Amino acid sequence: MNQHYSTPGQAPYMPPTTYSPAPQPQAGRKKALLIGCAYPGTSQALNGCINDVQCIEYCLKHRFGFVQPGSIVVLRDDQRSKDHVSTRANIVRGIQWLMQDQRPGDSLFFHFSGHGSQQADTTGDELDGQDETILPTDFNSAGVIVDDELNAMMVRPLAPGVTLHALIDACHSGTAMDLPYRAKQGSDGRFAWKLKTRIVKGTSGGTAFQFGACKDSQVAADTNSMSGSAYTGAATYSFIDAVERYGTQQTYASLLQHMMETLRKQAGGGGGLSMPALPGGLGSMAGKLAGALGGMGGTTGAAVGLVSSFLLGPGALGGQVPVICCDKQVDLYAARLAI
Repeated sequence: MNQHYSTPGQAPYMPPTTYSPAPQPQAGRKKALLIGCAYPGTSQALNGCINDVQCIEYCLKHRFGFVQPGSIVVLRDDQRSKDHVSTRANIVRGIQWLMQDQRPGDSLFFHFSGHGSQQADTTGDELDGQDETILPTDFNSAGVIVDDELNAMMVRPLAPGVTLHALIDACHSGTAMDLPYRAKQGSDGRFAWKLKTRIVKGTSGGTAFQFGACKDSQVAADTNSMSGSAYTGAATYSFIDAVERYGTQQTYASLLQHMMETLRKQAGGGGGLSMPALPGGLGSMAGKLAGALGGMGGTTGAAVGLVSSFLLGPGALGGQVPVICCDKQVDLYAARLAI
């Protein structure tokens, strides 16, 4: 599928050369768009979004095989290249890059770490009357990106045989891509799909999964309590920790359950968040990332310092519950991660 998408009032998108991936195998290609919005110098500043993006990039490369040159595009608000700053226009362009030239067997990954919000639903598709939004670095001047837009740009064009995974680490992000089905945990502890929208907005044949940091009605933690030192989004941390502990071949139900357990343990039943060190595999991954960063021209000490300042700003997990949504009712207990 080789299309150019455009938003109202804009010319069809042509990716800058800096986004153009190197040639990849004809089948089973991998592409990822990673976005970190820290809003530096503003009253909305966050501490860990950049660190979230670095951790997810490492995880994708070293755990899921996103190793082809040019297969990952990173947008951050600390970038010097104007094409790679996490502005609204660049996020839209990055999504268009991600969705171009889809082929059966492709695996696409979208990650956003930053602020999320809600606004009144104007299309009538939301059961709660609220649209979910993500906030680009320049949202004060350029505006937010609404869940209807994310659905139109990433879900509806998803071609047969292509799988999209999105991890949105932001407040109110449960249904941030307007996928129709959300997994709800029953009193027996098992997950079952629940229709969460009045209008089913599916794909063009592909399969789309979205991990949200919390339910639409909740806020997401930005905390250093999970590592004991470094700042990160709680959902990004719990996602990576689940992968490190239980592997890349676990089921979707397993991943979601482990994310929930991690957040629940950190919340400590309302007793606050306290953890002296990165647990298990995540600690070793952070160490490897520190070494990798140290090899990029900085000292090892500086790299460890960067890893040790990963997370976002302070925030209580409270009742934060991560969620998974999908365009179809896949068997969460049989289907294994296809990232």
